[in-house]
Amino acid sequence: MANLLSLCVPTYGISEWVFPVLDSIYNQGVDEDLFEVVVTDNGSNESFEKEILEYANKHKNLIYKKTEAYSFLNEIESYKIANGEFIKFVNHRTLMVPGSINYLLEFVKNNKEEKPFVYFSNDALKNDNVLYLNNFNDFVKELSYWSSWSTGMAFWKSDFNDLLSRNISNYNELFPHTDILFSQRKKTKYIIDDKFLLKEMEIEAKRKGKYDLFYAFCVEYPYILLELLRSNDITPSTFNSVLNDNLKFVAELYFDYVYRKKECSYDVSNYKNTINIFYRDKELKKEFKIVRRKRLINKLLKK
Repeated sequence: MANLLSLCVPTYGISEWVFPVLDSIYNQGVDEDLFEVVVTDNGSNESFEKEILEYANKHKNLIYKKTEAYSFLNEIESYKIANGEFIKFVNHRTLMVPGSINYLLEFVKNNKEEKPFVYFSNDALKNDNVLYLNNFNDFVKELSYWSSWSTGMAFWKSDFNDLLSRNISNYNELFPHTDILFSQRKKTKYIIDDKFLLKEMEIEAKRKGKYDLFYAFCVEYPYILLELLRSNDITPSTFNSVLNDNLKFVAELYFDYVYRKKECSYDVSNYKNTINIFYRDKELKKEFKIVRRKRLINKLLKK
Protein backbone atom coordinates (compact mmCIF):
# COMPACT_ATOMS: atom_id res chain seq x y z
CA MET A 1 0.00 0.00 0.00
CA ALA A 2 1.36 3.40 -0.98
CA ASN A 3 2.03 6.05 1.60
CA LEU A 4 -0.06 9.18 1.56
CA LEU A 5 2.98 11.45 1.42
CA SER A 6 6.55 11.38 0.12
CA LEU A 7 9.00 13.95 1.48
CA CYS A 8 11.82 14.18 -1.08
CA VAL A 9 15.21 15.45 0.08
CA PRO A 10 17.77 15.53 -2.77
CA THR A 11 21.29 16.30 -1.57
CA TYR A 12 24.93 16.16 -2.52
CA GLY A 13 25.89 14.74 0.85
CA ILE A 14 26.16 17.64 3.30
CA SER A 15 25.85 15.96 6.70
CA GLU A 16 25.50 19.15 8.75
CA TRP A 17 22.45 20.11 6.67
CA VAL A 18 20.68 16.84 5.94
CA PHE A 19 20.57 15.28 9.38
CA PRO A 20 19.03 18.31 11.12
CA VAL A 21 16.42 18.30 8.33
CA LEU A 22 15.71 14.60 8.90
CA ASP A 23 15.54 15.18 12.67
CA SER A 24 13.00 17.97 12.07
CA ILE A 25 10.87 15.40 10.24
CA TYR A 26 11.10 12.46 12.61
CA ASN A 27 10.92 14.51 15.80
CA GLN A 28 7.33 15.37 14.90
CA GLY A 29 6.31 11.88 15.98
CA VAL A 30 4.05 11.20 13.00
CA ASP A 31 3.13 7.57 12.27
CA GLU A 32 5.79 6.36 9.83
CA ASP A 33 3.20 4.27 7.98
CA LEU A 34 1.59 7.49 6.73
CA PHE A 35 4.60 8.95 4.93
CA GLU A 36 8.04 8.18 3.56
CA VAL A 37 11.27 10.12 3.25
CA VAL A 38 13.29 9.85 0.04
CA VAL A 39 16.93 10.96 0.10
CA THR A 40 18.77 10.93 -3.22
CA ASP A 41 22.48 11.69 -3.13
CA ASN A 42 24.59 12.84 -6.08
CA GLY A 43 27.59 13.75 -3.94
CA SER A 44 30.81 11.88 -3.15
CA ASN A 45 30.91 12.08 0.64
CA GLU A 46 31.61 8.54 1.88
CA SER A 47 31.18 9.64 5.49
CA PHE A 48 27.67 10.89 4.69
CA GLU A 49 26.81 7.62 2.95
CA LYS A 50 27.75 5.65 6.05
CA GLU A 51 25.82 7.98 8.36
CA ILE A 52 22.66 8.03 6.24
CA LEU A 53 22.57 4.24 6.02
CA GLU A 54 22.83 4.05 9.80
CA TYR A 55 20.05 6.61 10.09
CA ALA A 56 17.87 4.65 7.64
CA ASN A 57 18.22 1.53 9.78
CA LYS A 58 16.28 3.36 12.49
CA HIS A 59 13.41 4.36 10.22
CA LYS A 60 11.55 1.86 8.05
CA ASN A 61 10.11 4.60 5.85
CA LEU A 62 13.42 6.19 4.79
CA ILE A 63 14.67 5.42 1.29
CA TYR A 64 18.25 6.31 0.39
CA LYS A 65 19.64 6.10 -3.13
CA LYS A 66 22.90 7.14 -4.75
CA THR A 67 22.53 8.83 -8.12
CA GLU A 68 24.74 10.34 -10.80
CA ALA A 69 22.14 12.95 -11.74
CA TYR A 70 23.74 16.27 -12.60
CA SER A 71 23.32 19.08 -10.07
CA PHE A 72 19.66 20.17 -9.61
CA LEU A 73 18.43 17.23 -11.72
CA ASN A 74 18.88 15.17 -8.58
CA GLU A 75 15.51 16.61 -7.58
CA ILE A 76 13.81 14.77 -10.45
CA GLU A 77 15.50 11.50 -9.45
CA SER A 78 13.99 11.75 -5.97
CA TYR A 79 10.51 12.13 -7.46
CA LYS A 80 10.94 9.11 -9.71
CA ILE A 81 11.42 6.72 -6.79
CA ALA A 82 8.81 8.30 -4.51
CA ASN A 83 5.85 6.04 -3.71
CA GLY A 84 3.48 8.41 -1.95
CA GLU A 85 0.22 9.63 -3.41
CA PHE A 86 1.47 13.19 -2.89
CA ILE A 87 5.06 14.42 -3.20
CA LYS A 88 6.57 17.35 -1.33
CA PHE A 89 10.04 18.69 -2.07
CA VAL A 90 12.14 19.43 1.03
CA ASN A 91 15.33 21.38 0.46
CA HIS A 92 18.30 19.77 2.22
CA ARG A 93 18.84 22.95 4.22
CA THR A 94 15.24 23.67 5.28
CA LEU A 95 13.83 22.38 8.56
CA MET A 96 10.22 21.23 8.70
CA VAL A 97 8.45 23.17 11.44
CA PRO A 98 6.41 21.30 14.09
CA GLY A 99 3.01 20.31 12.76
CA SER A 100 3.97 20.69 9.09
CA ILE A 101 3.75 16.97 8.26
CA ASN A 102 0.28 16.63 9.75
CA TYR A 103 -0.73 19.77 7.83
CA LEU A 104 0.42 18.15 4.58
CA LEU A 105 -1.26 14.84 5.41
CA GLU A 106 -4.52 16.65 6.10
CA PHE A 107 -4.22 18.40 2.75
CA VAL A 108 -3.77 15.06 0.99
CA LYS A 109 -6.76 13.49 2.72
CA ASN A 110 -9.00 16.45 1.89
CA ASN A 111 -7.93 16.80 -1.75
CA LYS A 112 -7.02 13.31 -2.98
CA GLU A 113 -10.19 12.98 -5.06
CA GLU A 114 -10.08 16.35 -6.84
CA LYS A 115 -6.26 16.57 -7.00
CA PRO A 116 -5.86 20.34 -7.45
CA PHE A 117 -2.40 21.67 -8.23
CA VAL A 118 -0.85 23.34 -5.20
CA TYR A 119 2.22 25.41 -4.45
CA PHE A 120 3.24 25.92 -0.81
CA SER A 121 4.71 29.43 -0.84
CA ASN A 122 5.83 29.12 2.80
CA ASP A 123 5.03 32.68 3.95
CA ALA A 124 6.88 34.16 0.97
CA LEU A 125 3.73 36.15 0.17
CA LYS A 126 3.51 37.25 3.82
CA ASN A 127 -0.21 36.60 4.20
CA ASP A 128 -0.51 33.04 5.62
CA ASN A 129 -3.60 32.64 3.43
CA VAL A 130 -4.76 30.00 0.98
CA LEU A 131 -5.52 31.36 -2.48
CA TYR A 132 -7.81 29.42 -4.84
CA LEU A 133 -7.60 29.97 -8.60
CA ASN A 134 -9.46 28.34 -11.45
CA ASN A 135 -7.02 28.66 -14.34
CA PHE A 136 -3.33 28.31 -15.10
CA ASN A 137 -2.78 31.90 -16.21
CA ASP A 138 -4.04 33.34 -12.93
CA PHE A 139 -1.98 30.80 -11.00
CA VAL A 140 1.22 31.89 -12.75
CA LYS A 141 0.42 35.56 -12.27
CA GLU A 142 -0.38 35.28 -8.56
CA LEU A 143 2.61 33.04 -7.87
CA SER A 144 4.82 35.56 -9.69
CA TYR A 145 8.60 35.07 -9.64
CA TRP A 146 8.28 32.64 -6.74
CA SER A 147 7.71 29.99 -9.40
CA SER A 148 11.51 30.06 -9.80
CA TRP A 149 11.77 28.75 -6.22
CA SER A 150 11.73 24.95 -5.95
CA THR A 151 11.16 24.87 -2.17
CA GLY A 152 7.41 25.37 -2.60
CA MET A 153 7.04 22.39 -4.92
CA ALA A 154 4.39 19.74 -4.24
CA PHE A 155 2.31 17.63 -6.61
CA TRP A 156 0.35 14.43 -7.01
CA LYS A 157 2.29 11.32 -7.96
CA SER A 158 -0.31 10.52 -10.63
CA ASP A 159 0.30 13.89 -12.32
CA PHE A 160 4.04 13.24 -12.26
CA ASN A 161 3.51 9.77 -13.76
CA ASP A 162 1.52 11.38 -16.58
CA LEU A 163 4.46 13.69 -17.20
CA LEU A 164 6.87 10.74 -17.26
CA SER A 165 4.65 8.98 -19.80
CA ARG A 166 5.39 11.82 -22.23
CA ASN A 167 9.02 10.63 -22.23
CA ILE A 168 10.46 14.01 -21.33
CA SER A 169 14.22 13.56 -21.02
CA ASN A 170 15.58 17.11 -21.12
CA TYR A 171 14.58 18.74 -17.87
CA ASN A 172 15.79 22.27 -17.36
CA GLU A 173 19.16 21.97 -15.60
CA LEU A 174 18.77 25.16 -13.55
CA PHE A 175 15.04 25.03 -12.87
CA PRO A 176 13.97 21.38 -13.30
CA HIS A 177 10.99 21.88 -11.01
CA THR A 178 9.42 24.26 -13.54
CA ASP A 179 8.99 21.35 -15.96
CA ILE A 180 6.58 19.89 -13.42
CA LEU A 181 5.14 23.15 -12.10
CA PHE A 182 4.24 24.38 -15.56
CA SER A 183 3.15 21.02 -16.97
CA GLN A 184 -0.24 21.13 -15.26
CA ARG A 185 -1.93 23.72 -17.47
CA LYS A 186 -5.41 22.23 -17.72
CA LYS A 187 -6.40 21.86 -14.08
CA THR A 188 -9.68 23.42 -12.99
CA LYS A 189 -8.37 24.28 -9.54
CA TYR A 190 -5.04 25.74 -8.43
CA ILE A 191 -3.98 26.55 -4.89
CA ILE A 192 -1.28 28.81 -3.49
CA ASP A 193 -0.94 27.96 0.20
CA ASP A 194 1.20 30.45 2.13
CA LYS A 195 1.30 28.44 5.36
CA PHE A 196 4.73 28.53 7.01
CA LEU A 197 5.96 24.92 6.85
CA LEU A 198 9.72 25.14 6.35
CA LYS A 199 12.41 27.16 8.09
CA GLU A 200 15.61 27.76 6.18
CA MET A 201 18.78 27.07 8.10
CA GLU A 202 21.29 29.89 8.45
CA ILE A 203 23.84 28.92 5.82
CA GLU A 204 26.75 30.96 4.49
CA ALA A 205 25.99 32.21 0.96
CA LYS A 206 29.39 30.98 -0.18
CA ARG A 207 28.16 27.39 0.27
CA LYS A 208 24.79 27.57 -1.49
CA GLY A 209 25.57 27.03 -5.17
CA LYS A 210 28.08 27.54 -7.97
CA TYR A 211 25.86 28.38 -10.92
CA ASP A 212 25.80 31.59 -12.99
CA LEU A 213 23.38 33.60 -10.86
CA PHE A 214 22.41 36.34 -13.30
CA TYR A 215 22.16 33.98 -16.25
CA ALA A 216 19.74 31.88 -14.21
CA PHE A 217 17.41 34.72 -13.24
CA CYS A 218 17.95 37.16 -16.10
CA VAL A 219 17.99 34.71 -19.02
CA GLU A 220 16.93 31.15 -18.23
CA TYR A 221 13.94 31.87 -15.99
CA PRO A 222 12.52 34.68 -18.18
CA TYR A 223 12.91 32.39 -21.19
CA ILE A 224 10.81 29.73 -19.43
CA LEU A 225 8.10 32.36 -18.97
CA LEU A 226 8.46 33.40 -22.60
CA GLU A 227 7.76 29.82 -23.71
CA LEU A 228 4.51 29.90 -21.71
CA LEU A 229 3.57 33.12 -23.53
CA ARG A 230 4.45 31.69 -26.94
CA SER A 231 2.24 28.66 -26.30
CA ASN A 232 -0.63 30.97 -25.26
CA ASP A 233 -0.79 29.42 -21.81
CA ILE A 234 -0.30 32.82 -20.17
CA THR A 235 -1.31 36.26 -21.36
CA PRO A 236 1.05 39.12 -22.23
CA SER A 237 -0.20 40.87 -19.10
CA THR A 238 0.80 37.94 -16.90
CA PHE A 239 4.16 37.59 -18.63
CA ASN A 240 4.99 41.27 -18.09
CA SER A 241 3.75 41.19 -14.50
CA VAL A 242 5.97 38.25 -13.50
CA LEU A 243 8.91 39.62 -15.50
CA ASN A 244 8.64 42.96 -13.70
CA ASP A 245 8.42 41.29 -10.29
CA ASN A 246 11.45 39.21 -11.17
CA LEU A 247 13.37 42.39 -12.04
CA LYS A 248 12.86 43.61 -8.47
CA PHE A 249 14.36 40.35 -7.23
CA VAL A 250 17.27 40.70 -9.67
CA ALA A 251 17.89 44.22 -8.32
CA GLU A 252 18.21 42.71 -4.83
CA LEU A 253 20.77 40.23 -6.16
CA TYR A 254 22.63 43.01 -7.93
CA PHE A 255 22.75 45.09 -4.75
CA ASP A 256 24.11 42.20 -2.66
CA TYR A 257 26.56 40.52 -5.01
CA VAL A 258 27.68 43.21 -7.45
CA TYR A 259 27.31 46.53 -5.62
CA ARG A 260 28.07 45.31 -2.10
CA LYS A 261 30.30 42.44 -3.32
CA LYS A 262 28.85 40.15 -0.68
CA GLU A 263 30.75 36.87 -0.48
CA CYS A 264 28.98 34.03 -2.26
CA SER A 265 29.61 30.85 -4.23
CA TYR A 266 27.67 32.04 -7.27
CA ASP A 267 29.32 33.06 -10.52
CA VAL A 268 28.41 36.74 -10.98
CA SER A 269 31.16 37.63 -13.47
CA ASN A 270 28.89 37.71 -16.51
CA TYR A 271 26.15 39.96 -15.14
CA LYS A 272 26.68 42.77 -17.68
CA ASN A 273 25.94 40.48 -20.62
CA THR A 274 23.03 38.59 -19.09
CA ILE A 275 21.06 41.39 -17.47
CA ASN A 276 20.49 43.19 -20.77
CA ILE A 277 18.78 40.35 -22.61
CA PHE A 278 15.31 40.71 -21.09
CA TYR A 279 15.80 43.97 -19.21
CA ARG A 280 17.12 47.44 -19.94
CA ASP A 281 19.87 49.19 -17.99
CA LYS A 282 17.59 52.04 -16.97
CA GLU A 283 15.00 49.56 -15.63
CA LEU A 284 17.57 47.84 -13.46
CA LYS A 285 19.04 51.14 -12.26
CA LYS A 286 15.59 52.35 -11.24
CA GLU A 287 14.90 49.20 -9.20
CA PHE A 288 18.43 49.25 -7.78
CA LYS A 289 17.89 52.76 -6.42
CA ILE A 290 14.70 51.59 -4.72
CA VAL A 291 16.52 48.65 -3.13
CA ARG A 292 19.38 50.85 -1.97
CA ARG A 293 16.97 53.32 -0.41
CA LYS A 294 15.04 50.57 1.39
CA ARG A 295 18.22 49.01 2.73
CA LEU A 296 19.42 52.40 4.00
CA ILE A 297 16.10 53.08 5.74
CA ASN A 298 16.13 49.65 7.37
CA LYS A 299 19.69 50.20 8.54
CA LEU A 300 18.76 53.53 10.10
CA LEU A 301 15.70 52.06 11.82
CA LYS A 302 17.82 49.37 13.46
CA LYS A 303 20.11 51.93 15.08
